[in-house]
Formats: sequence, structure tokens, C-alpha cells
Amino acid sequence: MSMIYEWKSDSRFPIGAQIAAERLQSIRARNGELTPRGVVDDASSPRSPLHPCFEWNDEKAADAHRMWQARKLIGSIVVAEYDDQPVAKETRAFVHITANDPQYVPIEVAMATESIRDEVLNRARREIKMWRARYAAYEEFSHLVAAIDEVV
Repeated sequence: MSMIYEWKSDSRFPIGAQIAAERLQSIRARNGELTPRGVVDDASSPRSPLHPCFEWNDEKAADAHRMWQARKLIGSIVVAEYDDQPVAKETRAFVHITANDPQYVPIEVAMATESIRDEVLNRARREIKMWRARYAAYEEFSHLVAAIDEVV
């Protein structure tokens, strides 16, 4: 049985998905498991086809990691109370927007500004559709897939 692989539509890697997937299968076969550490260890060799997928300049990589940590920090803040009322669900305090200059804005600003609200809701719809595509084959989620189809 053979498989044909492609990158997700929003992925940006400098090698073909087929090459990457076959190398990942090879790493799994060699190591008995597929882990991020195993992938990085393999890719560290300039001869590995995965090598160009990673930043090997330690200074750039360290800055990229700190940027990832900053995104995690911003995304981890949730609203517990608003106008002296508890917030029932875990609502992010800041949302990412890309219009004009990518940035994070407070949720209350995002929901009160029509263009930003539209961007946030459109992204949510895309994410829901991606979730649907990812899990539609699982019978256990058929009721959720049907609900998504009805709403989206």
C-alpha cells in the first residue's frame, strides 16, 4: 500500500511533502517511534532531506523560539471576569489579527470593531472547517460533523 502526501494549504516548507513524509516514516522505522527530538536529530545532518526545513543559525533560532514563547504567553491569558460578572467560558483576552500589521488586540476591541470581528469570525469558520476535514472520517464525531455542516 502506497500513499501520496501533500502539504496542508497553509504550510511553507522548502521540500516536497512526499520526501518529508517518507523521511518521517524512515525515522519512525529506525527509532521505533516518531518524536520531535528524533526528527531534529535526523535533520541536523546536512545530508538529511529534512535539513532545510529548520533554522540552524542558533541566534535566529533562539529569537524565533522567544517569539513563539511570546505568542504562547499572549494566547494564554483568559478573561475571568468582565464588568464585575464572571465569564463562564475560557475566553482569550487577546486575539491575533492580520489586517494591516499582524498584532494582538484585546477581545473587547476585536468584538466592537466590525472589520476585526469579521476577521476573527472568518478565521474561526476556517478553523472549524479544518477540524471537520481532519476528523470527519471518525464515526464517533459524526454528530459534531453534522452540526458543523448545519452551522457553517
